[in-house]
Amino acid sequence: MRRVYSGAVGYWDELDPALPHWRVVLVSRDADSGTRQVFQDRVLDGKWEGVPSTSLGCDLQEDPSAPVRCELDSTEDVLKRVAATRGAIGYSELGQAVRRRTVNRVALDGATAGVDAIEYDGSHYPYRGVEYAYTYADLPTGSLAGSFLNYVRNHGQGAIRNNGHIPCTATSGERLCDDFSPGA
Repeated sequence: MRRVYSGAVGYWDELDPALPHWRVVLVSRDADSGTRQVFQDRVLDGKWEGVPSTSLGCDLQEDPSAPVRCELDSTEDVLKRVAATRGAIGYSELGQAVRRRTVNRVALDGATAGVDAIEYDGSHYPYRGVEYAYTYADLPTGSLAGSFLNYVRNHGQGAIRNNGHIPCTATSGERLCDDFSPGA
């Protein structure tokens, strides 16, 4: 994946001769995207995507040896473009990708992308992030913010799971987010 996003691979068969001779089309999120930040931190080892944006609409460019890269505003736009473009690859939140049956999930370092694989099979899929809730100080019991955080910590776990995300504590009680820390 790092070679692809560094720009070293212009056609998929350069990566593996068994793959088709299709141009690599990198469909990315914009630089302010949290999705992109997690991808760069966890998959690209903190490096920026190496290929500059070459196209507004992911159209093929004149240099036939170079990969095409575009930046789109939303995860939904990324998934639509990947589904509609031969040779395209992109990244998104798992929950949105699962709901779009026209895209395939990619294993990274032999680890499968999926809620069950991570939660029950011990998959160490590297492209995942943790959302944190912060407060300035302890919240008063019964306050609106305190009640919300209490809901998220308890009853909200099911809502998180039902929307294609994984709570930090699995149904088995195993901690799934211990290798993540804020700002890491």
